[in-house]
Amino acid sequence: MSRVLLVAPRFPYPSLSGGEKWAASLAAGLSARHEVSLFSFAAPGAEAHQTALAMTLEGRQLKKIYLLPRPSGAEARGLPALPALYWSAAAAARLGEAVRETRAEVVHILFSEMAGYAGALPADLPAVYTEIDSSYLFPWKYYLRETAGLKGFFKPGEFFKARAYARRYYPRFDAATSITASDGRDIEPYLSAPLAAVTPNAVAAADFVQGRPVQRREGEILFLGHYPHYPNEDAGLRLARRIFPLVKAERPGASLTLAGSCPTEVVKALAGADIAVPGTAADIRPFLWRAQVFAAPVRYGLGTKGKILEAFAAGLPVVASREAAASVEAAEPGRHLLSAASDRDFAQKTALLLGDAALRARLADAALELVKKSYAFDSVVAAVSGVYGKVLHGR
Repeated sequence: MSRVLLVAPRFPYPSLSGGEKWAASLAAGLSARHEVSLFSFAAPGAEAHQTALAMTLEGRQLKKIYLLPRPSGAEARGLPALPALYWSAAAAARLGEAVRETRAEVVHILFSEMAGYAGALPADLPAVYTEIDSSYLFPWKYYLRETAGLKGFFKPGEFFKARAYARRYYPRFDAATSITASDGRDIEPYLSAPLAAVTPNAVAAADFVQGRPVQRREGEILFLGHYPHYPNEDAGLRLARRIFPLVKAERPGASLTLAGSCPTEVVKALAGADIAVPGTAADIRPFLWRAQVFAAPVRYGLGTKGKILEAFAAGLPVVASREAAASVEAAEPGRHLLSAASDRDFAQKTALLLGDAALRARLADAALELVKKSYAFDSVVAAVSGVYGKVLHGR
């Protein structure tokens, strides 16, 4: 058993986004094998609630929790936009104290926005890094609203900063993992050692088994997202405004649910006779159990889309954009999900699935087997523990 200090940008309780779910699942899995502490920032406006959650977890699942107010961003120091939101000298000093107080044997920094804190660690302390989404290195895939898609080409300075940031901080890590092999290839040129492992987004399939089977609603299409994350807002808008009307033309009884967490005002405004925006839900599984088709027209960001894995685990057939389908690297279009190249193609394949029960069942069965085989979180925890062992005994 090793003493591990996880460093994450956002306190992952409650888990509202895919990255938070991954961090929380990793912490839970590791705590069965190691003494795990957590260093992260509270979400603005949720400090009291998250502090209460931290108090319930500390001493039980996690040894020690350091929950700091999120920095103001005033100390950007020429950092890229996302790391700038989380950097402060005071937080760096507090991280150094946390290392000493926990007597950490390895520090594991999650996600690019926290990589700069590697400079606050003692030089002889083993450090591991996990990349969840390497799109910040590419102007056409970056997921911040201000730089997404074509807007990224008009802000080239942001990407020069991102690459300079990677060159400065990533060589400090003794080992690194990535959510997809593609993300690993993107960051490997900046690392001092080859990528240690691919530690994918994953799910516990058993958590998505229904106690009492729910009747699926005829014609219901589902999308899940944490909508302040721009790729999810963009996908919801694209689905409601451009794809769903084409589906309705072929399947007049179709309906659309945009579920998940924290819908933005523009997403709330989509609600109408055939479009439901139910707002933040503590448990998203009932939505997955009652829909007939899961739609994922996500086009920004890299990394595995956890929402697709959750649909797979819930037995819900999936139509995805080519970008989202490619993020689930073990999935084969036509066998595990349907992949669409355009709005019209997406609508046609969604309508096809709504009308073909045999196809829905075939895709759902194959996808569930894939999740159990290739995307189980137990395997992720084992891989990360293996990386810890190598850096602890290999230095």
